Amino acid sequence: MVACVTLAACSSPPARFHRLAEDDAVAVAAPASTLLVDVLPVRVPPSVAGRRLVVQRSSGQVDVLEMDRWASPLADEIRATLSSGLALRTSAVDLHGLPYGGKRPVYRVAVDVQRFDAWPGSHVLIDAVWTIRTAEDRPMLTCRSVVREVVPAGIDGVVQGQRRALNALASQMAAPLLAYAAAPSEAARPMAGCVDSSASMLAK
Repeated sequence: MVACVTLAACSSPPARFHRLAEDDAVAVAAPASTLLVDVLPVRVPPSVAGRRLVVQRSSGQVDVLEMDRWASPLADEIRATLSSGLALRTSAVDLHGLPYGGKRPVYRVAVDVQRFDAWPGSHVLIDAVWTIRTAEDRPMLTCRSVVREVVPAGIDGVVQGQRRALNALASQMAAPLLAYAAAPSEAARPMAGCVDSSASMLAK
């Protein structure tokens, strides 16, 4: 009996570790001027915050996958992917965690992921509220993005879809960030899905 149990344990497949960042990302056309940003730690729902991938089984049930895990906590994976995505699209330099005593403004980007759903064989969905602000006394820009990507049934396809969705989110964040930085003495020009801190609700 002991030998059988030992053999079964030894034959278990190893866990697979996934990353959301792209190793071969290609820069898109970005302004020559360099923005300084601080992409803050991302908030994610507690139900998906661990290292194990979580997929939807039905409207009220999820599967927590023991053998498919994130290479780092999901919030860190998302933050790194958005940081590199903004850098590719805006030439931004992320100073998060680094000391900085210069006079140039640092644009702080905060992201609250409210939904990070994966339906294998159907779609993935990211619903996020994000803000841009500086240390200066000016309105904070608040925006909401909802991104949906069609995915195949396999877990690899789900992860690829989540990667595409985060890249789309970074693209949606890039234009408001550039507009906000281009108007240092006033609120950013109103954009779809965004409001400044003086408004009471998100633009529709």
